[in-house]
Amino acid sequence: MDAFCPFGGIESAVSLVTTGRMLNRIAWSSFTLLGAVLLLAVLFRRSFCGNLCPLGTLQELFGMLGIKIFGKRYELNTRVDRMARYLKYVVLAVFVLLSWILGTLVIRPYDPWAAYHHLTSVDLLEEFSIGFGILLLSLIGSMFLERVFCKYLCPMGAFLGLINRIGRFRVKRNDESCIHCNKCDRACPVNIEVSAVEQVQSSECIICNECVNACPVQDTLYVGNRKKAKIGASSVVLVSVILFAAVVAVASLTGGFEWKQKTIVETTTETGFFNPDEIRGSDTFRDVSEITGIDKKLFLKEFDISEEEFELPIKDSAHREGSEWETENVREFVKKQLRLE
Repeated sequence: MDAFCPFGGIESAVSLVTTGRMLNRIAWSSFTLLGAVLLLAVLFRRSFCGNLCPLGTLQELFGMLGIKIFGKRYELNTRVDRMARYLKYVVLAVFVLLSWILGTLVIRPYDPWAAYHHLTSVDLLEEFSIGFGILLLSLIGSMFLERVFCKYLCPMGAFLGLINRIGRFRVKRNDESCIHCNKCDRACPVNIEVSAVEQVQSSECIICNECVNACPVQDTLYVGNRKKAKIGASSVVLVSVILFAAVVAVASLTGGFEWKQKTIVETTTETGFFNPDEIRGSDTFRDVSEITGIDKKLFLKEFDISEEEFELPIKDSAHREGSEWETENVREFVKKQLRLE
């Protein structure tokens, strides 16, 4: 799932530029998805956040549940809310910087989306306990305050907020026909005062079109560009989905999108270079032994595994009851053995 996250492309970009190599767990598919998100940003700003992000969808579902239970939305104090929104920019800066310095996917244990994908995994509480906690708090919090994670913690949202102004289309308001009912303000999931501006410039706007759909006066709120071109709310969603799918489809056909994780043998054969850091939990000890030439008996002794476990994915043995080592220990062991040789 790490290779299916556009934020991975941002985290790995500095490493790719400076060293020519991507962070572990990141594949070209992350950059493909990031490219698709940027393409949408050029047209519809943060349309990915408002129409495609699955974590945003989860929060919306819990928000709907909260309204059913409590009968209303809650809002933070305006000053507190404004200050809290800067937190996501801090999260973005910290994790991009640390990922570059340490050469690894630092955000992974803290990522609520990664935790969501491991809900049925034995790794959940061992590797993603913090991310799982953030996921729970975000979803429960979204029952009271809409899109808690999006507004205050999401580093992808922070990145898109920084490049927000390149978007050609944005929500506009015709003041002459506006009846100032404020339904647009109440509908906005990110608490923008749409009724107070002629066009929404805020970097918080996710082009979800909730405000447009809530407006009772036709053509008073709409999505348009500087040349007065208009596009319907449903068309924004449709174009966003088609563009995103088209980028992924083209990349898949040209080999730029990996739907299946490659084994260490496939990666080494393809690149002609063996990198111990690319050993994954899904690789088997046999794979690692064959590609490195390290004797099988050394693996059996070092990691206290059976002949049968030697043929199974490394993570299966690492996560068995009583195990005191992880895949990272296998990487370090291999590095040590190769240096000795």
